[in-house]
Amino acid sequence: MNQRGSKMRSLVRRGWLSNEHGAWVMTILPIAVGICTVHPQPIQFLLLAAWTAAYCAFHALSLYWAASPKRRRTYLPAFLTWAGVAVVCGVPVIAMHPHAIARIIIPITVFCAVATYEAFRKRRRSIASHVSSVLASSCTLPLSIWITSESYSQFKLWCAAVAVAAYMLGSIVYVRSLIRGAHKKSVYIVSVAWHLALVVACLIGVLAHGLPGGVLLAFVVIALRAILIPALHKIRHLKIPPLVIGLGEYVSCACLFSAVLAIVR
Repeated sequence: MNQRGSKMRSLVRRGWLSNEHGAWVMTILPIAVGICTVHPQPIQFLLLAAWTAAYCAFHALSLYWAASPKRRRTYLPAFLTWAGVAVVCGVPVIAMHPHAIARIIIPITVFCAVATYEAFRKRRRSIASHVSSVLASSCTLPLSIWITSESYSQFKLWCAAVAVAAYMLGSIVYVRSLIRGAHKKSVYIVSVAWHLALVVACLIGVLAHGLPGGVLLAFVVIALRAILIPALHKIRHLKIPPLVIGLGEYVSCACLFSAVLAIVR
């Protein structure tokens, strides 16, 4: 077990893997939602492999730019390998579904450019970097469905992408209210305000007959988790076990899946 742990730490130190758990969720979740929304097809898993490899290459490149000149060579093998994997897996997707790629090329290029610029400026943890990365990843949800069939409604799929982006952006603030910003009331207030705004937006969508009621119900549950768990966490002598927090995230993801299914189908 210790040997395996030391190998993982070595891979992280040399840029082969990221130790940021939230980044893995951000990378995989949108495509996973897309795969579960329709009948899974091999091309979707090829897209997932390409996008995951692209994220790993970006992570290694970010570390390369942030490192001192003496340490930069440490991250080159990881960057070149992951970039090669991304090309090998991504080219068939592009070649087989150019029209689906064309539908997302402009927004995903803009968001990736912003994230890359922030990394080049050594600001990987800036708000602009987090937001642009989430928005870029969210674009892969409609793509993961269009590569199976381009007949799916663009409006519905972009609404689903917005729902996933809103959830992931809210999760960034929510997790911060539990960990790094646990002692900052302002972080909790921002998290609560964001989630309540999402509930209001869903309510307006339902009343305007633009969204099904299931979407509102899903985001009410997600908002309750963002409001109650940090509040309970702040109470003295009451420690919420990590297992409970983790189970809460499973419930939130299940709510997100149900919301996307309600929008798309």
